Amino acid sequence: MNKNKLSASKYEGKDNLLSFYCGLIIRKIRKENGISAHELAKKINISQQQMSRYELGITKFSLDMLFNVSVALDIPFERIIKFIILELQKSPSDDATELKNKISASDTVYFY
Repeated sequence: MNKNKLSASKYEGKDNLLSFYCGLIIRKIRKENGISAHELAKKINISQQQMSRYELGITKFSLDMLFNVSVALDIPFERIIKFIILELQKSPSDDATELKNKISASDTVYFY
């Protein structure tokens, strides 16, 4: 495992585990697009510190904020959701088991 990769284990027992995975995906997409956290924060009208808290999973994502981020990154909202689900499904974390079970129904959901 890459030493720079964040670990879900520190979020054990917290109710923001899903936001942790949202943050992982947002950071990955942002970096792939060559956008700094500061630039993304400016696009969605928040501070760089708040952007960092979202990416680290410290602050819970609202659907509105996740949508704003998808617009700022110019990536379809449903693609971000799918990436989050895929990241969660491949997680070896026992803490993610409950979330995995809750989203298992999404295997039959299709985004249009």
